[in-house]
Amino acid sequence: MKKIILEILLGLTIPTAIFHTSIANLFTAEKPVTKQISYSIARDSNYNQKAYDMAVAAVHVVIFKVRDHKQVVLWSKTYNNTPLKNYPVTASALQQTVTVNNILERKEKLYVTYTVTYNTKGSIVQIENGTCLAKGDNKGQLFISL
Repeated sequence: MKKIILEILLGLTIPTAIFHTSIANLFTAEKPVTKQISYSIARDSNYNQKAYDMAVAAVHVVIFKVRDHKQVVLWSKTYNNTPLKNYPVTASALQQTVTVNNILERKEKLYVTYTVTYNTKGSIVQIENGTCLAKGDNKGQLFISL
């Protein structure tokens, strides 16, 4: 008899504790965090040959968050058409750090994407890439190579 009562109590107590913990987590207010994204843009090739005299590149960097399958652009910057040979080499790369406030890590994901558009005498090629900042990672870095 004692064994049956003990089993009933355990059978009721454990699910109640699990349910209570799940509900408490839903209603616990999450503190927003601040994240920093640093990126640098540089050329990794020598574009000083005559064939590249008319070649230009534009770079478009976008930072956005996703929540409930909805994207919200938080920051965007475009570096307009610049001759490839005028972009700095890796040692003196264009650098920028962007601070993004009020990210709720349990509900939102932060992404950084970039598009490089090469244009040589009307022939256009676009290359896209990006990354997602992991939960708990408050500093991200991205290197954009031309």
